[in-house]
Amino acid sequence: MSLKHDRTIRACSIWRALDVVGDVPVLLLMEQALLGIHSFDEFVARTGLARSVVNGRLKKLVEEDCLAKVPRKGGRGFHYMLTQKGRDQFPNGLMMLRWQHKWEADGRDFQVRLHHATCGHATEPVPTCGHCHAEVDPRDVDWREGPGLAQVVPHYERRRFNGEIGARRPGGRPLVDTMIELFGDRWATLVVRAMFTRINRFDEIQRDTLMATNILTGRLERLIRQGIIRAVPYSDRGDRFEYRLTAKGRDLYPVLLALLQWGDRWFSDERGPPVLLTHRPCGHDLTMVVACSHCGDELRLEDSRFIIDNAGTPPAK
Repeated sequence: MSLKHDRTIRACSIWRALDVVGDVPVLLLMEQALLGIHSFDEFVARTGLARSVVNGRLKKLVEEDCLAKVPRKGGRGFHYMLTQKGRDQFPNGLMMLRWQHKWEADGRDFQVRLHHATCGHATEPVPTCGHCHAEVDPRDVDWREGPGLAQVVPHYERRRFNGEIGARRPGGRPLVDTMIELFGDRWATLVVRAMFTRINRFDEIQRDTLMATNILTGRLERLIRQGIIRAVPYSDRGDRFEYRLTAKGRDLYPVLLALLQWGDRWFSDERGPPVLLTHRPCGHDLTMVVACSHCGDELRLEDSRFIIDNAGTPPAK
């Protein structure tokens, strides 16, 4: 990067998006909102979060215009309805589900099937180039600084969430529990972001994120345990490492791309997006479209239905 400051980091759209959704309880609530949950009590029951936590995070999502607080008919209580900004998180949710299906399906006690009403078939969401319709591979994408790139002094708000999110609601775990745990930790996500922009060494990642040494060390160790990155020695001494994404880690790219596009749409200023992407196979600016694996049409929230099959239960016909 050409912009270098001692106490600032790149404020790309991923960083701005994480300022809103880089939080485990927020992601748990947004998952339920995208599944059609509207009432406070249902949010509490389905997430297993404390009522005070649900109340605080719903307030934040209303302030961020991801949810609208709407009086119920009859004037008793409120419903929380997705706004357009909230609905635009659907591609991110689909890319999380795609990753979970691909890498952790065997370790789950239930299966999630996605039904596309437009073509009437079961589908898997596919990240495609909006111009040539090819599936997006991060190795085929070039990036460059955009007109809206800025350097900001980071403010890492403390977001404490203790405990497991698995098996916290009736009917099983959240649909994308591993993804919620990963992307609910903004620091871990920024480490992965750095690697997609060819920042691979400890000192470089630290400069890019301004994380404390102990925090960065902990995130790198956790990502290695999860099989998302691997450490590769780059000196004869064998005690200096570069951190590289594994195939499992590279497959996180569509999730980051969905966050980037959401941030571009809702947080870019009049100068334009902070980062510009080019899809090398077709030579055009990259806009990811999440497509149906059966018919190729874009998957939209209103045309999609999730079906949950518990282990040992025959699939619904």
